[in-house]
Amino acid sequence: MVSTEARPQPGTVDESRPPLPGAYWRQWTASAISNLGDGINFVAMPLLALSLTSDERLLSLTVFATFVPWLLLALPVGVVVDRLDRRSLMIAANLVRLVVFGGIAMAAVDGRLHIWVLIGLLVVVGSCEVLFDSTAQAFLPMLVEPHQLARANGLLFAAEIVAGSLAGLAVGALLFDASPGLPFGANAVSFAIAAGLIATIRPRRTAGDTGPGLGDRRLRAGFHWLRQHTLLKTLAAMFTVTNLGLMFGQGIFVKYAIDELGLGGLEFGLLLAITAMGAASGGLVGHRVIAALGLRTTVVVPYIVFGLAQVVIGLTSTVWVVGAAGFLLGSAITIWNVVTVTIRQREIPPDRFGRVNAVYRWLGAAASALGVAAGGFVAYATNLRAPFLVGGAITLVAAVLFARPVLANLDDR
Repeated sequence: MVSTEARPQPGTVDESRPPLPGAYWRQWTASAISNLGDGINFVAMPLLALSLTSDERLLSLTVFATFVPWLLLALPVGVVVDRLDRRSLMIAANLVRLVVFGGIAMAAVDGRLHIWVLIGLLVVVGSCEVLFDSTAQAFLPMLVEPHQLARANGLLFAAEIVAGSLAGLAVGALLFDASPGLPFGANAVSFAIAAGLIATIRPRRTAGDTGPGLGDRRLRAGFHWLRQHTLLKTLAAMFTVTNLGLMFGQGIFVKYAIDELGLGGLEFGLLLAITAMGAASGGLVGHRVIAALGLRTTVVVPYIVFGLAQVVIGLTSTVWVVGAAGFLLGSAITIWNVVTVTIRQREIPPDRFGRVNAVYRWLGAAASALGVAAGGFVAYATNLRAPFLVGGAITLVAAVLFARPVLANLDDR
């Protein structure tokens, strides 16, 4: 069950609570800056890869390379997060990314970069992302009080989305047009600034301050703990199915937008921006939705939105309807992330958070990779609409299967 600490009843907001501490806002700023760099990279990296090769197999490997670190490293990184200083790990991850992107920037300008070298560097960058993201979720409870986690997570998600999915995409395209090396140089600078900000943070508590010293530092302790916790075990299953269903249509979305909706490149970018704006709005209002509806309802309702939005996308050819569905889908995804991350941070003992969270996120990464691949095969065998219909059906069935055990093991306190 979630923490029994007194907190407002659903539908009320406690204005007497203290503001989020300065240490949190430094992490928030560091996250926003580094995610701006990620957004720049998201649009510039495919353009760079395309300038190095026209072989579709190699281009696909640049995408697959981003999944490899999550599949191979997410679990052992969880052990590292629980054993070493979390602030130092985040700084180290950003400094390595600073060096790698600095090297990519110089090589892109000189024309000395080879596609296989780029693929290898993307594995390194992805490994740093696994380390940083896993550590950051474990670090946040050391900065804020338990009753502030929902708001703190919501603001972080909103900043990540606005910086990475809105500002970063536009900046990355403009910089690449000016010079192929500029976006990667800017990315290197973003990680340098983020590392400097994180270095100034002094946590309010250590990893062991809010839980007993459990002693067992082995990875299997994370598996065992998650398997024994009924609520989080169920949420992990929901998370896995969510990623599987949602990713069915993502791999072919650009082709769907161009072939089925008749959009051009700029219009496709605007469609992505609408979904990103929905995701950002979900981050800003997520904690208020939780306060109004309660944790139990907020966990289940987004699942209905996941399923219905994908079904709508699969059935319509009207652009504004797809845009509206995308906005609602993005908002629901962020709200669901806010509530489930908050529950994990409250429930998992601090000294084994890294390992348990690593197991949880590894399941999601594996499901994402499977969903992308399966959706492509479904589209190839049938049509471009089928993956959205299949993905929507998966999430709606999951809502029915998981709603009762979640509601039975979760209260609104």
